[in-house]
Amino acid sequence: MQHHIKFTAMAMGCALLLAGCGGSDDDDAPKPPVVVQPPPVQTSLEIFTSTARGMESVVYQGGHAYLSLSNSKTEPTAVLKAPLPITRASTWTPVGLGACAVGTQGNFIVRAPKLKVVGDDLWLMQHWADLPESKDEHSTCTLGSNGTFAARDQDLRVCTGNFCETLSIQDIKRHGSRLYSNPGAGLNLFTSNNGGNTWTVIRGQKASMVCTPTKFHVTGNRVLVGGECPLDFAFVEAYQLNADGSALASDTKLPLTLPALENRNVQFIESVPDTKRVFIGVEGGLLRSEDDGASFKFVIQQPLSGSKTYPYITAFLPVKGKPDTMVIGGFDKATQMAYLAWSKDGGATWTDISNLTPNHGKAPPKDATVMIKAIAEDPQGRILVTMNETGEGQGKLMLLTLGSN
Repeated sequence: MQHHIKFTAMAMGCALLLAGCGGSDDDDAPKPPVVVQPPPVQTSLEIFTSTARGMESVVYQGGHAYLSLSNSKTEPTAVLKAPLPITRASTWTPVGLGACAVGTQGNFIVRAPKLKVVGDDLWLMQHWADLPESKDEHSTCTLGSNGTFAARDQDLRVCTGNFCETLSIQDIKRHGSRLYSNPGAGLNLFTSNNGGNTWTVIRGQKASMVCTPTKFHVTGNRVLVGGECPLDFAFVEAYQLNADGSALASDTKLPLTLPALENRNVQFIESVPDTKRVFIGVEGGLLRSEDDGASFKFVIQQPLSGSKTYPYITAFLPVKGKPDTMVIGGFDKATQMAYLAWSKDGGATWTDISNLTPNHGKAPPKDATVMIKAIAEDPQGRILVTMNETGEGQGKLMLLTLGSN
C-alpha cells in the first residue's frame, strides 16, 4: 500500500511537469491560428476606355454610368451610357440628346456637356454660344423617363431689346428643397423652389456677365461665393440667407477669416458630408476650413511665380464612408500636365500621384493641356476619373485604386 502511494504521487508530479513545460502527446490539440497579412494595395490608375473626342463627366444613376463627350469637327456632342459596374469590356450606347445636342465644332470652340445628378434628376449643362447657328441651342437639360434629354432652360432665355440669349449654367446644387445655380457667370447666383422650372436672382442679374462664373456652396443658413470679378481680382465671401433660403438676408458680408488670395481665381467650393470641413480650390493652391467655412488656411500653396508646379485644382471627391479620404484633380499650369493627388488625413497633407496618369512627363502637343476633368465614385465604391490629353480631345476614362498605406 505504501509503494502504491509513492507511485501515484510520482506520476502526478510528472504530469504536472509535462504540463508546465508545454509537452503533449495529443496531436489533435488546438493550435493557434496562423495570421496571414494581405499584401499592401498599391495606388494605381487603369484605363477603361479612350476616345478621340474629349471626355467631360462620368456620373451614375439607375444602374448605369453616363459619360459625356465634346463635339468635334465631324461629330456633335454626345452622352453615352453603360450598365454598372463599368469594366474595360463595357459596351457604351448613345443616349438621345434631341435639341440638347451641340453641333459640330466648325470654326468655333470645342464644347462638352457637364453631367450632374442632383436629387432625382440627371442634369446636362453646357455653354450657349452667341452665334447665328447657335440661337436654338439649349444650355440646360434633364434626362426624361423616356431615356432622352429634354430642355429645361425656358426661364434662362432672356432678351434685351432685339438681343436674346440663353444663360449658361456651370453648376447646380441642392440644399433642402431648393436648387441653387450660377447662370450667366460673373457674380450671378440664382435659386429655384420648383425643380429648376423658374429661377429667382439672389445675387447679380438675370443676364450674362463678363467675369468667370461664381463658385458657390450653401452650408447651414450661409452661402459661400467665390470667383474673380472684376477679372484678376479673386474673392471669397460669405452671406446670410433668409429663413427659406430664397434670398440674401442682407447684402452685408459675414465675417470670414481668409489668407490673402492674391490673384488666385476660385475653382470650386465644396464640403465633406457629416463633417465641418470645407475646401476651396484656387489657382496654385487649396484652402481648408475645419469650422464649417468660417475660417480657412492653405493646405496647398504654390508661389505665383517661380514654382516648378502650379496646380489648378478643379475636381474634388470626398470618398463615401471615409471622411478623412479625398481626391483632387485638375492640371499643372507650370508643366501643362495633369494634376492628381489624394489625402488620407482629412486634407492636412496630400500625396501627388500625377505620375500615374498616362504619358506623364511627356510634353503635350503645342498649345494643349493635359487635364483631369472629373472624379466620381460609383455605387460599388470605385473611383473613376476622366482625363483629356489635349485639352478638349483624346479623352480617357480610368479606374483609380487608392493604396492601403
